[in-house]
Amino acid sequence: MLDQSTRGLSQEQLSLLIGHIYQGSLEDVSWKETLELIREFLGARFVTLSLVTKSALRQEATINAGPIAFDQFLQYETEYQKYRPNVETRLGEVYTINDWLSLNRAEFGKFNELLEIGGINHYMGAWVCSLDNLDCFIRIMRATDADPFVKEEAHLISLIAPHFARALEIRTRIAQNEVVNQIYADAMDRMAVGGLVIDENGKILVMNEIAGNLMKQRDGLTLVNGQIRAVSAQDDRQLQTMIRAALVDAQAIADGEGRPPAQALSISRASGARDLGVVVNAIRLGNKMGDRSRTGVTLFIRDPESGVRADPTILKQLFGFTQAESALATQLAKGESLDEAAAELNIRYNTARAHLRSMFAKTGVTRQAELVRILVNGVAPLGCFAKAG
Repeated sequence: MLDQSTRGLSQEQLSLLIGHIYQGSLEDVSWKETLELIREFLGARFVTLSLVTKSALRQEATINAGPIAFDQFLQYETEYQKYRPNVETRLGEVYTINDWLSLNRAEFGKFNELLEIGGINHYMGAWVCSLDNLDCFIRIMRATDADPFVKEEAHLISLIAPHFARALEIRTRIAQNEVVNQIYADAMDRMAVGGLVIDENGKILVMNEIAGNLMKQRDGLTLVNGQIRAVSAQDDRQLQTMIRAALVDAQAIADGEGRPPAQALSISRASGARDLGVVVNAIRLGNKMGDRSRTGVTLFIRDPESGVRADPTILKQLFGFTQAESALATQLAKGESLDEAAAELNIRYNTARAHLRSMFAKTGVTRQAELVRILVNGVAPLGCFAKAG
């Protein structure tokens, strides 16, 4: 509870609380620790933050700090929202239970029963902020034997409300970026593309699982002291030269001088497998910090041995292929001839020809090359999530 002699938080306490509000935008359970801190400072029994979407469904996310388990709280919250007084609130205004009930609690019998069940007598809340897609509300409840809320405590909620609004906007932007990043990562996994990002010092910042698996195989590419290297000395000289050139290009991008074209090279493999393909591309890493931007390089890696992957269910939905036709289509998309595909699938050549004619009819093509182009360039690979090993 606030120190009644000073009638407010110390500068250190206020700084700690505001810091927790912004840190909460990065937490898995956002603002849980922040609410615990408010509960401690205000001597509250419960502190609850509600995020309500501006949609027809009015979906609500609730974070609570208090002495009961979350499932018990949710049950209580359902009843609370059902019987709470229907009083209009204004954005940014802090209110108490007496503002709601006009000093006449007898009108709200069931609501009062809920307060008694929760051991609550004093209530303070606010409509904290309103963003494009959601509203945020906070409420603080004290036990029956606690002191009523005072105006300095209401002022504290008014003081931190704008920080909650900014932190919530930060969290929303982070969540949107996470969704976009997940879409890109998902597409790369489905297309069997290895990807990594390195900074100007050669340090790997991000590497997906497919690229990581290729590094572990040490067949063409590997990691040395945390940096990507080609196993072949000749290939490595070319790779490092391209990376250095891309870093120069990245600074040009950061300075607004346009985007230079990407560079590519083939990486030989001691196993005898077909060369890995690598594309090196310059990027800017985020916004400017001071008078310069951080720069980096992306590397995209394809293993031609992995071929095109397609789920038979997806091929059936797209083209009406049978299980046998889907298996043959997958082998042909890897670049195999009809003879090779038949041998791989352990079927007779004439059976494979019959499947091929059927696939021609279903896709409207007349040549095997056209069929392969449809399979490789269409959406079929995007329906397969199995990652390359």
